[in-house]
Amino acid sequence: MCGRYTLANPDPKRLKLRFGLADGSFEFDERPRFNIAPTDSVLAVRRAGLSGEDAGPGDSGAPNEPGSLRWGLLPGRWADEPGRPLINAKSETVATQPAFKESFLQRRCLIPADGFYEWRKDENGKQPIWINRADDELFAFAGIWASLEREGGERIHSCSILTCEPNDLMRPIHDRMPVILGRDDEAGWLDPDADPAFLEQLLQPAPSDELATREVNDAVSNVREDGPQLLDPPMKLF
Repeated sequence: MCGRYTLANPDPKRLKLRFGLADGSFEFDERPRFNIAPTDSVLAVRRAGLSGEDAGPGDSGAPNEPGSLRWGLLPGRWADEPGRPLINAKSETVATQPAFKESFLQRRCLIPADGFYEWRKDENGKQPIWINRADDELFAFAGIWASLEREGGERIHSCSILTCEPNDLMRPIHDRMPVILGRDDEAGWLDPDADPAFLEQLLQPAPSDELATREVNDAVSNVREDGPQLLDPPMKLF
C-alpha cells in the first residue's frame, strides 16, 4: 500500500518543467512536505479540460494542469456517507471494481512525489523506511480521481494512488508498493483516448535499481509531525 509520502521540494518552476504544466501561475501549498497523509490536500496533475465536474473524453493534445485533490477517493456515485476514504486502488482490479472503474476510464492523474514511506516489521516492531529514486529526482504515482457533490452543494475532488506487487527491493519491506510511472509513460497515463488494455500494462512495479531505501525517524508515524527531521536516521538508544 501507500499511506504516507513526501514532496520535500515543491518548487513551482521545478514542477512546471518536470510535468509539462501549462504556462501561468498556479496556487498550491508550497511548503515542503515530509509527511503527506490521507485526507490531506495533495498536488495532482491532470490533462487540461478534464478537471471539471463532469469530466469525460477530452483533448489528448491538451496541456497538463495542476490541481488540488483530497487524498482518499470518494466515488461520485456513492451515497452522501460513502464510508472510509479509499486511499489506494489495486492495479489488478482497478478496471473492474465499481468504486474505481469509472475513475480509471475517465479520470486519471499524476501525483508528484519525491519519496514514500513503508513500515518493515522486524523483531523490534515496525521500522519506517523511506523509499525514493536513486537519482533523487521527482516522480509520479499513478492516480485516479473523482468528484462528489455532498449535501448542501459542497463538491469534493478526491484521489487514490494505485498499488501493485512489490519489486525485489520492496518485497522484504511490504507486500505492496505504489505504482511509480516511468517518465515516458506519464503522457500515456493522462491520455483521455488511451485504450484500457494499454493503461493496465503501465501499472507495473518500478525497477529495483531505480529506487533507494533507508531507515528513518520513528516520528513519521505521527501524522502531526512534518519536517525534515523525519528523514533523519533512527535514534539508537544502545
